[in-house]
Amino acid sequence: MQFALNQMGFPADGLGRNAELVADAGYDGIEPNLTADGPLWDDDSVAAFADRLDELGLAVPAVATTLHWDRQLASDDDATRAAGIDVGERMIELAAELGAGAVLVVPGVVGESEPYDEVYDRALNSVRALATVGAEHGVTVCVENVWNDFLLSPMEFAEFVDRASASGPVGAYFDVGNVRRFGHPEQWIRILGDRIERVHVKDYRTDVDTMEAFTYPLEGDVDWPAVEAALRDAGYDGWVTAEVPPYRTAAERMLPRVQSDLSYLFS
Repeated sequence: MQFALNQMGFPADGLGRNAELVADAGYDGIEPNLTADGPLWDDDSVAAFADRLDELGLAVPAVATTLHWDRQLASDDDATRAAGIDVGERMIELAAELGAGAVLVVPGVVGESEPYDEVYDRALNSVRALATVGAEHGVTVCVENVWNDFLLSPMEFAEFVDRASASGPVGAYFDVGNVRRFGHPEQWIRILGDRIERVHVKDYRTDVDTMEAFTYPLEGDVDWPAVEAALRDAGYDGWVTAEVPPYRTAAERMLPRVQSDLSYLFS
């Protein structure tokens, strides 16, 4: 396995400085997020970041974003949906530039005024459109399981990935902690199998019914030995990326601790 840290855990300002801290903590890679007004919209900043990564010996497992919660790929508003496609296309360009090979997308959000079946159809069309662009750049569009009330079983998730893959490379960005709220990650892994292209890790406490339930690996109720065994049985030997926040005090101390725990769990 190779280990990386998502931008959620960055303890400092600036991509370059955080890359240095990630490298010093022993990670193999760093996963940046495309934000609304961040440096990844600027080509010169991206080139400088790529150069710094080369100097530090770090790779990029994927490019992520939270923008698809607002610029939803399955919105019933044409302009919003188009904005989401634009975000996805920029992510694909970045992934190609940074050698990432994958992007993380939230395919859609179901709500009281967003019927499940309509979200499904629009999400499928949008992911297929991005997969076509991804194929041109050698980048896989990875759909993540998140708390969006959508694709709520591993069988449905697998079917969505398979249907979207008709237009280009599409896979699953499997988030271990996100599943524990309503299921068992090891079961999802065994069903998704080789559809899994990337893995996010965090833990989850089942005795807490809020977003505060998320915590650092080994501090919650995920059955980590079962997860590791399921990934091994699925033939997965790729990127495992921590998606956890920095400590509130001495923020940088989180990085080496979590890297050590990942090595313990998956090496």
